[in-house]
Amino acid sequence: MLKAFSWQDFLLAATLLSLIWWLGIWLLYYRNTGAGNLVPLGHSWSEEFDDLERESGLMGKAVLEQGVTMVAAEDFSFGAPVSDQGEQLGDLADVQEEIKSICGILEVEDGTKEDFFLLFEMIRKKYPKIASSPSLSSLHVFIREHVPFALSEEELENLWT
Repeated sequence: MLKAFSWQDFLLAATLLSLIWWLGIWLLYYRNTGAGNLVPLGHSWSEEFDDLERESGLMGKAVLEQGVTMVAAEDFSFGAPVSDQGEQLGDLADVQEEIKSICGILEVEDGTKEDFFLLFEMIRKKYPKIASSPSLSSLHVFIREHVPFALSEEELENLWT
């Protein structure tokens, strides 16, 4: 029976049936808005899914573990918030590096305390916020460890005035 159909007959029938199929799909799922734009129709199952998501459902809403909180994406970051203290801590590291370089110069040039005080004057003017830093005592310990001579507590206090 299939020998009676030619390839041209088969291709014509397949093309016509495909066009009828896609016309049916288009009629079922799309409508003409009048301006020539195609708009997909809504599906009932997607609306039901939204309704189920909004309701508590049979099991209720999920509870987060203790200590876990939900945070919006814009409120989430890995770094600490920038504040005055954060800037002072950054300045503290910069001051320590400059003190290291001054101490290196003093060792190479056989500098004295007076040379140290003159060079330290530039650091004091460059970083005035360090004088009010809560970690000033740790900076004094750092200075004592790196200078090639002994400094009294009074001399360390006078560095920032």
